[in-house]
Amino acid sequence: MLGTKETKEMLGFVLGLGNALGASMVDGKVTIGDLHNFVGPLLSSGDAFNGADQIPSELADLDAAEQADMLTFAETEFGVPEHAVNDVVEGAFDVLNELFTFVRKVKAALPVAAAPAK
Repeated sequence: MLGTKETKEMLGFVLGLGNALGASMVDGKVTIGDLHNFVGPLLSSGDAFNGADQIPSELADLDAAEQADMLTFAETEFGVPEHAVNDVVEGAFDVLNELFTFVRKVKAALPVAAAPAK
């Protein structure tokens, strides 16, 4: 059993970003005044992407208890209502998959950064 550490970190990042966008769009636009909504998700992005390559294996090994734990995580940590949690988490996994694929493509296309000079 692999667990769900990396998957939950990425799920948390995606749900946090969704909440930030939702809170920012209350007035119909995103402005510099909404920047504070994005600080938490952006700070969690490093943890979310560091182990992202393990997510496919974790998902392939996912059992019913781990799935229920992720739904509870979405409800308790991100305020997703119980009646919508399945759809929201499913949508988050769709975003997670696309985002992870995009980041891998960008990393592959960009030159490796030079090591800092000592």
